Amino acid sequence: MKISKQTEGIDVDAIASPVQRPLSFSGMINLNLFWFANQFHWQALLAVVIPSMVAKFLDPTQKSINLALVVNWGTLVAVVVNPLVGALSDYAGFRLGRRRPFMIIGTILNVVVLVIFAFSPTIFPPGLLLAAFAMLFVLLQFSNNFANSPWSAIIADNVQPQQRGLASGFNGLFNLLGTVVGSIVAGVIINKNDPLPLYRNQVVKIFLLIALVQSAVVIYTILTVKETALPASGRPPFHPQQFLRKFFFKPSTYPNLSWVLLARFLVMMGIWSVYYFLQYYFDDVLGGSSVKTIFFNNSFSGEFFNGTLFQPAVLLLALPMSLLAGWASDHWGRKKLVYLSSAMMTLVCFIFIGFQNQYAALLAGACFGIGYGAYTSVDWALTTDVLPLTNEAGKFMGIWSAVGILPQVVGITIGGVILQLLRTIPNHFGYTSLFMLTVVYLVLGTLAIQRVRGIR
Repeated sequence: MKISKQTEGIDVDAIASPVQRPLSFSGMINLNLFWFANQFHWQALLAVVIPSMVAKFLDPTQKSINLALVVNWGTLVAVVVNPLVGALSDYAGFRLGRRRPFMIIGTILNVVVLVIFAFSPTIFPPGLLLAAFAMLFVLLQFSNNFANSPWSAIIADNVQPQQRGLASGFNGLFNLLGTVVGSIVAGVIINKNDPLPLYRNQVVKIFLLIALVQSAVVIYTILTVKETALPASGRPPFHPQQFLRKFFFKPSTYPNLSWVLLARFLVMMGIWSVYYFLQYYFDDVLGGSSVKTIFFNNSFSGEFFNGTLFQPAVLLLALPMSLLAGWASDHWGRKKLVYLSSAMMTLVCFIFIGFQNQYAALLAGACFGIGYGAYTSVDWALTTDVLPLTNEAGKFMGIWSAVGILPQVVGITIGGVILQLLRTIPNHFGYTSLFMLTVVYLVLGTLAIQRVRGIR
């Protein structure tokens, strides 16, 4: 990367930023509830629905590669949309504020695409389904990230520095709630082992439910979170060439931010390299025609096990950990929480490799809950701590969002190729290789965090 100097861009003194007042408990909830809907949307789709549809409607022997083909182009679009729209919101002079208008427009578009996706298996012929799924996923990523990228800067806009750890904890809490509830609901509704007509109805039901949740939460957020409009007198002129040039910077200009972004990229590489394929891991390694789901004693399916058992095991420890870690990072330091997170997620990989049964998978889910809860609660706070002293939080948080999304492209591509090439080797060697690669990513991410200076 190549970046402009810190003094370039929007002049901090030229813009009258609103006075940041301490947020109440309800204020924290209102500020972060949007992330519940956003994660409900994506985790239902990414953990359950999209992998299931790819395996059901397309060639099941090519499911890993087809899944990568469906999601990669859309994810690349999200990488571009996040920083661009986030930065554009820094300049926005709407009466509703800098961030909320983007949320409204993006959500309307997002709901339209969700409805089309719901009926896509009946709209498009089988030979065009792969291309149709990929195009609709592109539109989902564009519309959803158009809405959520500017909102990523809302903590920097509205929260005092001494409350950022707590606010980040609430952010992690609602992200995890949305993640788990989305997976549970989708796992209960969707089952690719059901007959095709029934399965098509399940697909329609989950997409329409996602659209409903997204719409209701966004309406609530728009009504409860207020913004101060950016005054016209303090708004600098917009020059497209200068605007685009500011996305490139030398890491040495902002070394702490650069190390935090690199660490985020590596940790997310570890998470996303595995997460897309968990449903397939459960089907291929833990499942079988005569296998029953523990506790429920029904026919095993990757969707059901992931949604009703694995994700609740994650929730059991991730929810309290997200709030505890946010508070702890304000008092004991951010880095220690990142170290804890990496250690626990590394343990998850070794459990999946060494103990391939449903009970061990639930233990892995609990360990992942501790690690992921700790990381999500501190990641945002750590990033806001090292933001450059400009009034361009939207731009920098857009870059931060993009760095979290890019691993989805790289991770699923590498994972899909590994699983496809090694799928004929006995003892599920492809999944073992994928988990070992994840450990490497987590170790490198931890080493990157150690290089951050001036932050505990």
